[in-house]
Amino acid sequence: MKLQQIENGEDVLIDTNVLVYANQQKSEQCRQLLRRCATREVKGILPMPVVAELVHTLMIIEARENNWIERANPSRALAEHPETVSRLNRYQTQVRECLGIGFRIEPATQIDIIEAMAIQRELGLLTNDALILAIARRLNCKSVATADRAFEKAQGFLVYAPTDVSIS
Repeated sequence: MKLQQIENGEDVLIDTNVLVYANQQKSEQCRQLLRRCATREVKGILPMPVVAELVHTLMIIEARENNWIERANPSRALAEHPETVSRLNRYQTQVRECLGIGFRIEPATQIDIIEAMAIQRELGLLTNDALILAIARRLNCKSVATADRAFEKAQGFLVYAPTDVSIS
């Protein structure tokens, strides 16, 4: 389903890629969804693993844009150069702006981790994707906004995706 098809008042778990596409201005549809969340037209929920992944991704983007890392493994490059991490600052502003939209931040619980492992066995999803679905199940939230095709095999969920970006 398309992001634009999300109903007013609907609870939606939002995946990291939607936030990044909006932040990087690669998807007007993702930007529009965040505007709808900001006005409470849609109730956006960010699982804590999504928040952590967003922070990490925006750090990597900033470091690459500054030409401070060029290696194939940017996380390792940053880990080996903590002075570079200390110089990063734009990502912090971007994360604060994103959190300022008023999303509901939802922690991952021990039960979610156990459920995520069952989802991994069932669907073959990677850890964060399975954790997102586990949190959604716990919250009885049936809607997920993502640009990740792996979610399409998740039974019992409405998966909303942007159509103005190439989906992985």
